[in-house]
Amino acid sequence: MNDKLLLNLALLGFVLLLAGIAFIEPGKEEPKVLHLSEAETDAATRVELRNKEALVFEKRDGRWWLTSPFAAPANEVRIRQLLEIPRTESEAQYPLKNEELAKYELDKPKAILTIGAAKLSFGGSDPLDMRRYVQAGDTLNLVNDDFFHHLIASATDFVDKKLLPDDGVPDQILLPGLKATLGTDGSWTLEPPNDAAAGMSDLVTAWRGARAIEVKRTEQPAQGDIVRIGFPNGKPAVEFVIVQREPDLLLTRNDWGLQYLLSAESTKQLLTLQKPEPATAADPAAATEEEDESGEHEFDEDMEMPLEEEEDEPPLKEPAN
Repeated sequence: MNDKLLLNLALLGFVLLLAGIAFIEPGKEEPKVLHLSEAETDAATRVELRNKEALVFEKRDGRWWLTSPFAAPANEVRIRQLLEIPRTESEAQYPLKNEELAKYELDKPKAILTIGAAKLSFGGSDPLDMRRYVQAGDTLNLVNDDFFHHLIASATDFVDKKLLPDDGVPDQILLPGLKATLGTDGSWTLEPPNDAAAGMSDLVTAWRGARAIEVKRTEQPAQGDIVRIGFPNGKPAVEFVIVQREPDLLLTRNDWGLQYLLSAESTKQLLTLQKPEPATAADPAAATEEEDESGEHEFDEDMEMPLEEEEDEPPLKEPAN
């Protein structure tokens, strides 16, 4: 390696060093990330949301409940999404005066979210880049919001769509024409007796995993056939009224004033006890067809294969004299 090449490499290294120093700029702090609120929300036990309704959520015994405008278990995922909103990054912040509220549609906010010390009011959007105007105290924030649909949702949208509690394992199921009770030996007793007891496992699984497509509020108590799901250890039973079976299943909880709309398949899965179909052996003919299609045949090497019959050869003619 000659001296000229070494000199060029040294100069290149020096240039790269200077470029790195210029890029890093020692002593210059990274710009601070701004959030809508710096208040801690992870440990919150109460959330208030005002849109067209006044919604209140409270955490009790480790789970969230909607407590106003009516009482019902809340969708835990949607509550977590509300808790994350105060930590949304603010793209820009400006001082906000009271006389400017109407300009940003904050004089009549579309939604107000309060979580502990964090109180946020949500107004209109910037017509150029559609960033949302959010008031936090006397500060105007601009945010790219992908959460606004949560803030304007109705109370029923926050209700947990599961029909039974997560920790509820039924020990009694009362359906029209059937009463099933789980014994201490782990077997089910059916009234009236029938030979479909083996289908109880599927029935219990169906109820434990049942989720509504939609939940609605109802003012009038429903009347009709009753479904009652009981639980052990003194846990309160859950009772539904069957409002309709077709085209979709509609169940009402009169104690909560809620209607649960489920798919058409749920009528059979939840309201009837199905006897499991016996396992059927594979069809030999089908196996043969598959073998023929693949063109592969397996033979036992010790198996004697029949010899093909040889055709009789015609007698030889004697040559003519």
